[in-house]
Amino acid sequence: MAKQAADPAPSDVSIRPTAESIERLSLGQRLAVLSIVDFRYVIIANVMMFSGFQIRNMSQAWLTLELTDSTLWVGIINAMPGFSIIGLSLLGGAMADRSERWKIQLRTRFVIGVMAFVTAFLVASGTIEVWHLIPIGLVTGSMFAFQNPAGQTYVMDVVGRDRLLPAMSLNSILSNLASIVGPAIGGALLAIGIEVAFFALAGIYSAGFVITIFMKTRSTPNPHDGKSVTREIIEGLKYSVSNPLIRALLFFAFGSVFAGMYMALYPQFARDVLEVGEVGFGVILAMQGIGALLGSTLLIFFGDIKYKGTVLIFSVVGMHVVTSVLGFTESFPVTMVVMLLSGTAFGTWFVLVPTMLQTVAKAEMRGRVMSVFFMIMLIFQPGGILGGLIEKFWGIHEAFLVGAAGGVAVSVLVYVFSPALRTRDI
Repeated sequence: MAKQAADPAPSDVSIRPTAESIERLSLGQRLAVLSIVDFRYVIIANVMMFSGFQIRNMSQAWLTLELTDSTLWVGIINAMPGFSIIGLSLLGGAMADRSERWKIQLRTRFVIGVMAFVTAFLVASGTIEVWHLIPIGLVTGSMFAFQNPAGQTYVMDVVGRDRLLPAMSLNSILSNLASIVGPAIGGALLAIGIEVAFFALAGIYSAGFVITIFMKTRSTPNPHDGKSVTREIIEGLKYSVSNPLIRALLFFAFGSVFAGMYMALYPQFARDVLEVGEVGFGVILAMQGIGALLGSTLLIFFGDIKYKGTVLIFSVVGMHVVTSVLGFTESFPVTMVVMLLSGTAFGTWFVLVPTMLQTVAKAEMRGRVMSVFFMIMLIFQPGGILGGLIEKFWGIHEAFLVGAAGGVAVSVLVYVFSPALRTRDI
């Protein structure tokens, strides 16, 4: 298991804590996870990476819109990292189980930083063309395909299974702070100059890489007994499908394609419908971040929640229902309220699903289970292409309504046909 000199995590992370044992923890005991030095490094590095993610998404979307004046192209460019992640996540999960997870994070974060510097140089030199963003997006996405499962499972390496929920909630809270600050900073940077935004992005990613260097926890790779990576990937898929709760959560993740539609629509909605420009675009994304912060913070105070699946379904359905209001409004204040509420629902979802998956999965399967989850969830990025197509032929308001209807339909169907989601013992 993980080794850490300062504050070792529990050595037996194969034992799942009961809901009662977690409920008995005081708020102070839940926050005590911050006493672990490496966990503090983890959340600081994640704040850097997530801030960069937010700034990269909005800067790239705005740049693409300026270069092409096309929501469809925004969706295509935003989809590039998703294609890489979908294609490589299973391999990334297998490597997270059989390799040292700290090294995976260090190497991938270095390459992600390099790609940000390349983009900044192209923009600053005036040679950027929209097609340049395709290979850059593919390379960046391929790095996240390895970083995502390694990073998620590394949290348990640092804190242990019995402190995973408060750790994931705190990690999400601070990452969501980044989703508030990131878009606000990004909007201001875009107003100064788009090349400034990309150089700032490169600096933020570099900071995340440097902080990773200081982490001391090391994971012991699972013995693979000479098994090939392909065989381990197949075993991970079979295990994920055979477990009723994991299977339900993975089917649930398919609905993210509809949430992905929204991301391609927000830049044009801000520019042409709300007419608030780059700064307003950053403000509405920051408001969504405030909501996500609220959602993840509530989980800290409530502790372990019974019927997590029911809370999950209400969160996701609520997110889509609230977002459907954008299909009827051209009001900036109304949009701000919508983004706050949808962000709150998303923040709850973003903590619950990875926590449920890692708590249920066998220790030796965690990396592969998380990779399957990320592979499916990341169809939200290609979902931007669908959003762009619907906007092109029907209109932007109609695209929001289609996305909301599709998201609600998938979520309700999975919940109805998955008894495992409706139990209290998750």
